[in-house]
Amino acid sequence: MLNVWMLFIFVAVCLYTDLTERKIYNSVILCGIVAALIINIIQLNMIEGTLFTFTGLLIGILLLIIPFIMGGLGAGDVKMLGMIGAFTGHGIVVQVMLASAVVGGIYALIVMLAGRKLMSRMWKIIQGFYFFAATKKVVYCSNIQDKDAEKNAIPYGVALSAGVIIIYVLGSMNHALTSMSFAGF
Repeated sequence: MLNVWMLFIFVAVCLYTDLTERKIYNSVILCGIVAALIINIIQLNMIEGTLFTFTGLLIGILLLIIPFIMGGLGAGDVKMLGMIGAFTGHGIVVQVMLASAVVGGIYALIVMLAGRKLMSRMWKIIQGFYFFAATKKVVYCSNIQDKDAEKNAIPYGVALSAGVIIIYVLGSMNHALTSMSFAGF
């Protein structure tokens, strides 16, 4: 239970700095990874705790490395998911990433609907892919990018934080439902 509370504290700090400064600090990430390592070693043992921490860290980083390379995310977002993985391990970090992707997608859709840009974005994407497929010229793929996307971009730490909350709330609800169903028998 200590690891969950520590995870929430570090995620809350990352969320705050991402919202206020659009930065996720390396010092917070590093302290989070060290805290996760210490807690996991205490709860498991030296070898299993270290392995649990670093496989979660590595999987978390690998999940977002391609979107980072393509320019869709900042390095802080990648490191934040790695830190989350250090606390949760490789299995749950994948679930957090998927929940975060859904949250980020819903937010992007809301922003496009509010700005009345959904149809123009969809039309631009369809045109770009059509002309690329017809001519095989990469220049049409670059036309798909939205020039105003940077100012409307969400700090992805928000989506990652929401993903952590969703997974732990749903996980605790599943645990409560399972224990209730077995209590009657």
